[in-house]
Amino acid sequence: MKKFVAVLMSATMLCSLALFASCSDDNGNIGKMDGNFDAEATDEELAEALTQMQSAISGGTILGDTDSQDWSFGFEARMDFDFGMTVTGAGGTETVNIDLGAGYQLALDDEGMKGAGNLSLSGNDTNQTNIDYDIGLYNDVDYMYFDMSSVAENAKFKISWDTLLDAADSVGTPGAVLPDTTEPTMSAAADTGSESDSDQQTDTAVSADIAEIIAGLKEMGCKVYIDDADGLKVKLSVSENTVDMILAALSAELQGISELIEFSAFKCDLYFAMTAEGVFSQISADIDIDMSLDLSGLGVGSYDIDFSGGMYVKAYSGEVEVPDDLASYIEQTEVPSLPSPVN
Repeated sequence: MKKFVAVLMSATMLCSLALFASCSDDNGNIGKMDGNFDAEATDEELAEALTQMQSAISGGTILGDTDSQDWSFGFEARMDFDFGMTVTGAGGTETVNIDLGAGYQLALDDEGMKGAGNLSLSGNDTNQTNIDYDIGLYNDVDYMYFDMSSVAENAKFKISWDTLLDAADSVGTPGAVLPDTTEPTMSAAADTGSESDSDQQTDTAVSADIAEIIAGLKEMGCKVYIDDADGLKVKLSVSENTVDMILAALSAELQGISELIEFSAFKCDLYFAMTAEGVFSQISADIDIDMSLDLSGLGVGSYDIDFSGGMYVKAYSGEVEVPDDLASYIEQTEVPSLPSPVN
């Protein structure tokens, strides 16, 4: 149970960091993964890669041998993003610039988990005061700790995971259905004792799922590249056509909006890697998008948007250092608002 809770909490923490990625990449393409991605993968190569990934997840090897007494695993996450927007309308021109950086290291073992990192957020716009946040982030199996003393005096507090999950649920999708964690019922083939038929049905289902994924990627204009020389590395490139298809499929109200959008640069590459033993190695994203949105016909104005940067989550085997004073952090029973930044 401790292992399950640790893995669940670490995934929640990393997903929470990822939510900030709407806001660069001053240090190069940190989300880019090295590998031989020269040739686009064939359907057969993609099917084999997806089968390996599915086997690693369903077989429980993705986080290593979690049944081992000395099992441990770690993650290192980092992101650097820049967001810039210029709005031109009848009232003149306004600009917004945001720089987001975050880093985190987290270690999991039989005892639970421990994490440490930081989040920095800075920016400015035409009419408002500059913002500048540098927040220390830490966690254990019970709490997430926040050190905001750089922007407010004595602003060190902790929030339980239950409180954070409740807050996330309150802004989530209403009526979301949780996965069924009960034991699966036996199949009809198993009831009849036909083991070979059951195995054949399972293989067929897996093949059907993979075939559907491949067809969906091709339909959406995505390209996949695979390097299996040492373990498995997969690169997924999303195209401008994919964005157009997504916009058209969202709702009837958005149909035709793609005609108002013009890209001067578009790169969105997603990567996944695992070892030859099926153990997770890295997931990352490398993004560079320059676009304009012309809504002048609606009397709104035009928007020039620049969004670039990268992020990664890698396997990590080093130590995680946390402050000695975490016990003194004041517990909050609800998520507080950010204090005013220091000018």
